[in-house]
Amino acid sequence: MGHIKKEKIRTVPEKQKNNKNSIMKKESEKIICETVLREVIAKRKKMQILDLSYPDENEREEEAVDLLVKTDKCKIVLEHTRIESYSGQIDSIHRAKKLFDPIKKQLDGKMPSPGHYELSFDIHKTKGATDTEKIQNVLINWIKKTAPILEIGSSEVAPAHYKEEKLKNVPFEVSLYRWPDEDRRFRYVACIPKYDNKKAIQTSLEKKCPKLNKAKSKETTSILLFELNDLSLGNHITVRKALSQINGRSDIPDDIYLVRTELDKWVNYILKEGEDVFYNTIGPSSYIIDAPKEYLNSI
Repeated sequence: MGHIKKEKIRTVPEKQKNNKNSIMKKESEKIICETVLREVIAKRKKMQILDLSYPDENEREEEAVDLLVKTDKCKIVLEHTRIESYSGQIDSIHRAKKLFDPIKKQLDGKMPSPGHYELSFDIHKTKGATDTEKIQNVLINWIKKTAPILEIGSSEVAPAHYKEEKLKNVPFEVSLYRWPDEDRRFRYVACIPKYDNKKAIQTSLEKKCPKLNKAKSKETTSILLFELNDLSLGNHITVRKALSQINGRSDIPDDIYLVRTELDKWVNYILKEGEDVFYNTIGPSSYIIDAPKEYLNSI
């Protein structure tokens, strides 16, 4: 009882898994770049796209830009970068899903009624969780043991509606909460550490600006495309604020865009266009884009 159900599955070498994930990530980045280029940049600048190429896929000796575009008006060099709300966000989310998704699958819909349950944890602390199956089994047994003794959450019963504990063989504390409604449901909630958009953006600029500047010429427009995919922490206003506070660079790209890709309707913001920034740019300051089906199928 309480153990992860074992199924016969074909074992895939870790290196092969990583290569597959890397390929899928690269393909999704291509879709994002090409969609924003076609639906926003080309239409906004009234230009026709003649040719696309990906120099970074062919250049192995030196760093190359993500996308090179030929249009009827100019050439474009474009770099894409995804903003992390905190350092290591993407890796920590993947790590948490690997650890907690099987627990959710086994417990969701089977918890004691009435009420639903939330398991919370510090997402940073999961970095030391290497023995995944052992941790999952310990947590499942503890959740099954703890859930029936919790009161349904309200101001009258607090703190009897939750229990916090540091379990043996689990390298982080967990808290189990019981709440009204959604009977028998179970979910996990990652507690997010403090995050700094300014630092994340500065890191992206330090990495991307030199590449764009090196690839730029008098006939070329350099574009930096930020991607934000974080519905809970992401905020285009904080990105604008962080970007406005970063001064002193001589290699800032000609144009900077931000695209939010969390939902099936993307929002693209114009952060910088030539010498104009934010709401001072000519034309609409944001665009709604339908997320391509091939992107939705790839995530």
